[in-house]
Amino acid sequence: MAARKSSSSRKTTNGLTQIQWSEFNKILADKREELRRSIINRRDRDSSVDPSEIIEELEQASTGQHQDVALRILDKEVKLLREVERALKKFENREYGLCEGTMEPIGHARLKARPWARYSVTHKEELERIQREQSTLRPGR
Repeated sequence: MAARKSSSSRKTTNGLTQIQWSEFNKILADKREELRRSIINRRDRDSSVDPSEIIEELEQASTGQHQDVALRILDKEVKLLREVERALKKFENREYGLCEGTMEPIGHARLKARPWARYSVTHKEELERIQREQSTLRPGR
């Protein structure tokens, strides 16, 4: 007699078990809070430097470079926060884990590596191939 799978290990329509579904929801919620805290801390810390108080030109250049790097990091964190929030929104519609291009399951391994992934590996590779082809067709490149 074959053993039955417990209800917690059954696949949902998006290819994830209920346990995996819950784990990814928690991972994303935790990541959202981590990013929010980091963005607030970075913004507060980096805005505390007043360039008018810096006297030497070398210090101004160094501070300017530091602020440029800090702004790039902040920009990346804000973009990632948007992706995480987009993924969390999909839980409400029970669309989490589905490729936005094909509506097929993304796959547990890819979601484990990148829980906010929007596309399956195969579809993402296809999008990148198309983008490369279009960029080589543009004049001036």
